Amino acid sequence: MKRIATAFAFLTLSFAASAQKFDYNVNFDYLFRNYEYDGSMELYHKSYTLHAARLTPEAGLLVIQNDRVFHRVRFGIDIYKDMGARIPLKQHFKEFIFYYNAEVQMIKGRRLEAVAGCFPRRFAEGDYEGPFFRDDLLFTDPNLEGAFVKYSSPRLYAEFGLDWNDRFDASKFERFQMMSSGCWNFAGPFSLCWTGLFYHFNCAPASPRVIDNHTLELSFKWAPRTSLDDLSISAGGLLSFQRARYVESVPQIPMGIYSRQHLSKWGLHIDNRIYAGGDLMPYYGRSFDGVDYTADLYLADTAFHTMRPGFSWTDCLRVRYEPRLTKFLTVRAELSFSFGEPYPELGSPVFRGWRQTVALRLDLNALRPHPKTARTRERRYLFDGFVL
Repeated sequence: MKRIATAFAFLTLSFAASAQKFDYNVNFDYLFRNYEYDGSMELYHKSYTLHAARLTPEAGLLVIQNDRVFHRVRFGIDIYKDMGARIPLKQHFKEFIFYYNAEVQMIKGRRLEAVAGCFPRRFAEGDYEGPFFRDDLLFTDPNLEGAFVKYSSPRLYAEFGLDWNDRFDASKFERFQMMSSGCWNFAGPFSLCWTGLFYHFNCAPASPRVIDNHTLELSFKWAPRTSLDDLSISAGGLLSFQRARYVESVPQIPMGIYSRQHLSKWGLHIDNRIYAGGDLMPYYGRSFDGVDYTADLYLADTAFHTMRPGFSWTDCLRVRYEPRLTKFLTVRAELSFSFGEPYPELGSPVFRGWRQTVALRLDLNALRPHPKTARTRERRYLFDGFVL
């Protein structure tokens, strides 16, 4: 493995020196996040501290076909340190990343981008956090393995991707996800948005146990022009289709209402998300062939596991300060509060717990050459990009 990496690095440098431009990126993430859920008996989330840092250097070729078309080939390595963990040095090198990336600037402000290989999750600009992925997973699993395509125009943004999580063999599962997100600005400050995740999970290699776990969010977004840096309110529905094949013939179809309210000014953000409806994790805690696959089947925030067969609600309020320092350096301090319908028979009150976060991100990718596509005001309302 070391010889292959060394050979690839020398090949990349030789091509860059002879014909094309040398391309690189350095991404550094530091995160301290403390979860405190003792007050709700840790029914919805475990109390622990995530304290880690990650360094991801990349190098490769930048091929400029013309002033509207760019190609990239990059190779890098994901170096991860869990603070306080005493492990051998080689275990800090988590994963090689290598990918092909192309960007095409088209007429009338349209842009097309594609990436394939093992690449950083930051290429996905959709808001998947919460009902699709929990926040700690987005940090501990920062890369996607597959392909991603993004299209943008002054009124439309859409992305679609494939992430292959695990390959089937005698000891591993077969898991893959197809994800999509986007928004269509159809009138003034109003947009129609969607986020979806198609999740195929083969949970038992020794016998045919396949579970479908698909979730779709459809919402209307209102984002008027104001003196604030950002003001947006979205409201719509969450629909999930889940079925344990060969075990149950009737699928589980939980659904509910989902809304997000966000405003920001001078680096201060207030972000609130509320869900009201059925339990989005009906197979939580269940086992197949005597093995509990909950951790692999449900990757979303466990607040959406309401533990009730009927109607319930949950709410997450975040207050963060994120000053604008430079376009490649971001710092953040955040408090997140979780609420939900009380469950007195299990000892869970309305206030379930809270999280304290301090984060820093250095991403030199913002300085790399790319088509200078003007992002519309509507697009800024849609996505915050990758969130620590």
